[in-house]
Amino acid sequence: MAIGGIVLVVLKVLATFLPTDGTKVWLPTVDITQGVNWEAGHFPSSGDAIVFPTKLNGLIALPPSLLSVSQLVLPQNGALLLPEDSFILSLVSQQAGKTSSRSVFKTPHRTPYYLGRNWATYDDSGKLDGAARINEAVPHMERVPCQYETALFPVGPPVSRIGTPQPIDVQYHESIEVGNMKIGADDGIEGIGSFQSFLNTELGQYLFYNADDTIVREGKCSNAEKCPCQEEHQRDAICSNELPCPLPHCLSPVQPAGHCCPMCGSVFRMDIAKFRGTFELQAFIDKLRRKLTSGELDDSAIDYHVGVDRSGGGNVVQVVFVDRGEYGEKSLHLMDSLRPFFEKQFTTGYQILHAGQPHVPLDGGQVFGFVFLTLLATTVFFSMFYVYYYDETLVPRLRAVIRTQGFFTTPFVFARFDPHGEADGISVNVNFQPEGGVDPVPEHRSSIETDMLTVAEACSFDNPMYGSTSKVDTGKEAYQEVELRVK
Repeated sequence: MAIGGIVLVVLKVLATFLPTDGTKVWLPTVDITQGVNWEAGHFPSSGDAIVFPTKLNGLIALPPSLLSVSQLVLPQNGALLLPEDSFILSLVSQQAGKTSSRSVFKTPHRTPYYLGRNWATYDDSGKLDGAARINEAVPHMERVPCQYETALFPVGPPVSRIGTPQPIDVQYHESIEVGNMKIGADDGIEGIGSFQSFLNTELGQYLFYNADDTIVREGKCSNAEKCPCQEEHQRDAICSNELPCPLPHCLSPVQPAGHCCPMCGSVFRMDIAKFRGTFELQAFIDKLRRKLTSGELDDSAIDYHVGVDRSGGGNVVQVVFVDRGEYGEKSLHLMDSLRPFFEKQFTTGYQILHAGQPHVPLDGGQVFGFVFLTLLATTVFFSMFYVYYYDETLVPRLRAVIRTQGFFTTPFVFARFDPHGEADGISVNVNFQPEGGVDPVPEHRSSIETDMLTVAEACSFDNPMYGSTSKVDTGKEAYQEVELRVK
């Protein structure tokens, strides 16, 4: 049923789904009853005005209980799923002079299909694993549905009560290769062909974005014991959503097969082609699980994963141990404790890789600061070396200054002198008498001295030629000077 641009669909939301092996479940959901999906932070109260965004661009399931509102604003683009059993919508009239509060629904955000943390698997007890924490030991290639697995997009349980899948972004990838596709429960959409037909509908475009040219097809191999989880061309699609890689805090990071980024942990690898006899993977997994749960080894705060690396036509058993949270070499110690077990199981040889000791690498700012401080310290050191061994004047001066106590206690003042003082202590008499008391210019001496003494502003320096108007015979003066020196 369509009203304007909105699609109203009657769908059985609450249905039973029995988990099976080889199924990965889509985790992100949109539940209208959760307060996180409303701008007010809570589900609307009775009598509120419910407002959906103009472009909802998603599938939203309405609750089966009574929905009492004063106003309901529907979106222009989007779909509301009505429960099959019963749905009651009650419109309450507003009281005079009272304005009802508006509850605005948030537009759901899209999230990539090829993102490992959006998927989860069922554990041995049949419970959904991965909703609370991600097992970092699982390779990124195996976190999304493999080519022989079923991809389930639940509507309601087991992820939430009435939640619908959060919009999926296919990111214009060429193809999706899985064993099977399911939307909803047993009476929902199932099968590769049915899913491809749904993908091309208007309702399918609201749920899957950027999937216009994407082809959904069955994987080339349906046997998990003989085929890799993903084909090699799917690696770029998966790893593009894991970049940039986090910086590993260890000296020698390891990168197990199937992982997009290096990590801190321990990796065990054994080539099945070199194994003597028939190797049974499940039997090995059971033995390892019993060894870890027996209490002989400390496996607390450690995640592990057992798989087979079939990339490049190989067939290698791979066991990955990773510390939960911060790396502290717990996985390394556990791997060392398992060496006797591995030596007994695999006498033909195996390989173990360790990430080494914890190490916190420096970021860009810390590297710049370290280089700057190193250059500064080097410059200061060589400057002191040069001054001490090659500069013979600076060091004695500094020593003299340090040894002089008055340098640190006597305040610095500028020296003052009076140019008109009679006893200033710095006057110098430049009128030297020649040897023998003979004046080289006796005819002008008395007049010069008389003129100089009559000057009222006489200073400490007396110029004998100041104020003289007569000309001195330089030749005669020179002759007398020579004569005096001869005598």
